[in-house]
Amino acid sequence: MKYPPTNLIQAAGLADAWAQAVNFVMKNGMEIKTEYGPMSKDICSVIEIREPYAEPMLHPQFPTKELHVKEYLKQWERGYDWKKQGFEYNYMDRLINYPSRGKDSAKQNSRIAEQCVHTTSTGVTVVDQLKAIKDLLPQGVSRRRQAITWIPERDLFVKEDQPCLQRLWVRAIGDGNAEMHCMWRSRDLYAAWNSNMVGLLTMIKREVLEPNNLKLVKVVDFCNSLHIYEADWEAASKVKPLPKSPQMMR
Repeated sequence: MKYPPTNLIQAAGLADAWAQAVNFVMKNGMEIKTEYGPMSKDICSVIEIREPYAEPMLHPQFPTKELHVKEYLKQWERGYDWKKQGFEYNYMDRLINYPSRGKDSAKQNSRIAEQCVHTTSTGVTVVDQLKAIKDLLPQGVSRRRQAITWIPERDLFVKEDQPCLQRLWVRAIGDGNAEMHCMWRSRDLYAAWNSNMVGLLTMIKREVLEPNNLKLVKVVDFCNSLHIYEADWEAASKVKPLPKSPQMMR
């Protein structure tokens, strides 16, 4: 029986990882019809990046150019008015305004928990998961520092516009270093992966790493369905790896 292959990619930086992934999906991805109609090439992926902030973060053949990526980065900032822009959800909003059981349950846990839970102007009690991770990291090595986006009572039942990013996991590993794992249910590799990662890494550096003087030394990106849509196959087939430099070969 045919099924999408599972593949591990190990890369120095984001641009290298994107090119490797595109090349693998174009060569080995299983052709699957999407729920929207068009075909896609699809794999299950694990991508390890050793130098996540190494330049260039954006591959020169990535279809979304630098100017548009800078505009996209606004979506990863606090205060971004995603509803005004017509979006059904926003990653940053899910991470800092995740629906909470309430302040009473937070008070039973810790002072940090109480500080991270608040009531919005619309009367909804939410938890700021990024603040929680930032404030808890100094307590030492832990496997419990994570944030989620999925809201089952909504996301299981709407026909579209559910978050692709599902979970972030951050761990301080000593000597001022940290690692981050991110889990995605679905990902448009050719048109979205590279800008997604630039946005996510820019945000996590600002919100979590810099306040704790931490250096991110490893990123692991998991995706249940990493795919390239049929409309992009021709362009994706022309993507080439970046030339190897001494820095990237370390």
